[in-house]
Amino acid sequence: MYTYSYEIPKQMSMQDRLPLTDENGNVHCYIKKRKPRISTRIVNNLFSLSLNYCFEAVDRNEKNIYSISASKFKLDYMLTTPLQKIFLKRMREQLIESKYTWQDNSDTYVYLQHYSLEVRLFKNNEEIAKVKLLDSRSSDELDIVNITLLKEDDANLAALMAALYHSLYYYNRYDSTLLGTSISLFDAI
Repeated sequence: MYTYSYEIPKQMSMQDRLPLTDENGNVHCYIKKRKPRISTRIVNNLFSLSLNYCFEAVDRNEKNIYSISASKFKLDYMLTTPLQKIFLKRMREQLIESKYTWQDNSDTYVYLQHYSLEVRLFKNNEEIAKVKLLDSRSSDELDIVNITLLKEDDANLAALMAALYHSLYYYNRYDSTLLGTSISLFDAI
């Protein structure tokens, strides 16, 4: 198993770059916010929606490795690599569990969000990586995300997991999206 991690400040600006480091502290890439398209920003401001930002993984020279973009108000997502764009198909597993599937060449990927704050990535029905948010009670200013690669040491796979986790799960982990309406689970308390 190979471990990567990055730290998330509680308040993140557009200029923040989150370094993705390996077990030895070497920086392999950065996770940063993507600016939404102008049409998305206009709709967001017009209707006072709170759309989450999407994120991208860039190398140390700011060259894009992976980026996630949202369309249809967080219902559809697109994964962009330097070579192609891949549509992520979302399916509801249970009330607050979702999975995203996509095809890349002859491989089928499943990104499964679990209620236990853990996310898993499967390639052809074999688990290859998982992401876990470490206990954030130890720090009021930072959350620490731990990425574990189960098969091989691949910094690009770790970058993909970080971009997916941050865009699809981190800011949505307390939300339940039902029929396109996002409701906070804390509203019921």
